[in-house]
Amino acid sequence: MLASWKDISADISVSFLSFLMWALEKLSSLVFSSAEETNRNATWMNEGQDPTNSLVPYQTGKQRAEQKLKGYFSLAKAEIDKALWAEENGLSGEAIKHYKAAQLVLAEGLSVCRSLPAGHASEITNMYKEKMLKWRNEVNQRLQVLSKRASVGMASSKGFAKPMLGSLIRSSSFSGATSSTGAKGNEALLPKGVDSRLAAVIENEILDRSPAVKWDSIAGLEKAKQTLMEMVILPIRRSDLFTGLRKPARGLLLFGPPGNGKTLLAKAVASESSATFFCISASSLTSKWVGEGEKLMRALFGVAKARQPSVIFIDEIDSIMSARSSNEHEASRRLKSEFLIQVDGVMSNDEDRVVIMGATNRPEEIDDAVRRRLVKRIYVPLPSLSTRKDLLSKLLRGSAYSLPQVDIEQIAHLTDGYSGSDLHALCQEAAMIPIRELGSHVNTVKADQVRSLKYTDFQQAMRSIRPSISKDQLQHFELWNQSYGSN
Repeated sequence: MLASWKDISADISVSFLSFLMWALEKLSSLVFSSAEETNRNATWMNEGQDPTNSLVPYQTGKQRAEQKLKGYFSLAKAEIDKALWAEENGLSGEAIKHYKAAQLVLAEGLSVCRSLPAGHASEITNMYKEKMLKWRNEVNQRLQVLSKRASVGMASSKGFAKPMLGSLIRSSSFSGATSSTGAKGNEALLPKGVDSRLAAVIENEILDRSPAVKWDSIAGLEKAKQTLMEMVILPIRRSDLFTGLRKPARGLLLFGPPGNGKTLLAKAVASESSATFFCISASSLTSKWVGEGEKLMRALFGVAKARQPSVIFIDEIDSIMSARSSNEHEASRRLKSEFLIQVDGVMSNDEDRVVIMGATNRPEEIDDAVRRRLVKRIYVPLPSLSTRKDLLSKLLRGSAYSLPQVDIEQIAHLTDGYSGSDLHALCQEAAMIPIRELGSHVNTVKADQVRSLKYTDFQQAMRSIRPSISKDQLQHFELWNQSYGSN
């Protein structure tokens, strides 16, 4: 009996050992197969092969490509943020260095995009590629602008192209990365109490490209041009001369009948000056949220001070700064009060180089306190006889529209009371008369066979294009100019 139990226990021990050896063999095969598969995946990714025979390495290659492009994206973003911060602080050399670093990172990242196998491309990798292409173009433009300014000795980096790159960086939220050095630098430049979120809204109102309007392209308005030169252009070019009593006024109001070049003057200022130009309307400063309108006004002046020298142009200023009354809405009243405080209040600084320009056709509706702060009030009248001749010569430039000088002078005499926009409409109407005479032949006639304009065409056009300003309106503007105007 004892011997049989020994035999049974021996058999059990042998069976257990056999099972243990079988389990160890299976475990080792799994471990070695997993290691071989990992090595095979790494080999495929390094050699750039398309692993279509197995799903696991295919997914791993996609994830690896996405992580690699995300790394280049983050490095480029960090360098661009540093460059923006340096540029806004006037450190052009430091900005160029970081832009060049970002340029190298973007070039390397795009080369990786081009070398990716077809199987490794995904929606995320395509998105990174598209964003890096846009950033590369913007960085190249900024480097060209900064290099050109450095060649002429301009240390200031305020210009038209800067907001384009800044808005592009701020809009790149798909990567999930938060704003880093550049955003912190922008917030540090803002005055105390300015909401950075509202400041980003105001930055969208910065004119980011030149309107391409020169002083020479504006006929007449010599007084207004001279005032704008003294207030905006010359103080930026020669800041050493415009100090003390020569310091320019901070507020300018352009008023007069519509269609005579008030907005065109603002475009010329944006083109001719190197100041940051803010184009503000009622929609820029109004909000459906209670209390946000005045915060937007504070943010406007905060961003303007951070980017000075700055020009704040408010078109149709009477729609925002009309006379205060007891029955107006509380939000509108608070908005006007915040404007007055920012322009000439306790928090304002006389050393800030921020100019406020306003344009209106209804100067009598502007609040008295706002009128006081807009020190220069320039009347933009209807064009005089010499101005009408100049304007007609500019409009009729070209062989197809050329008229003898005698005819132009006669037309200028007949158009007394016409505004600049009325003269433009008159020339367009006269230019259509030769086309109407063609009748059914307009579909086949060649452009060089259309007859030139004649004096009789303008006589016929004057029957339909009449002056848009009445004599009573002109008298009203002239009386207001005599009471409050600067010319």
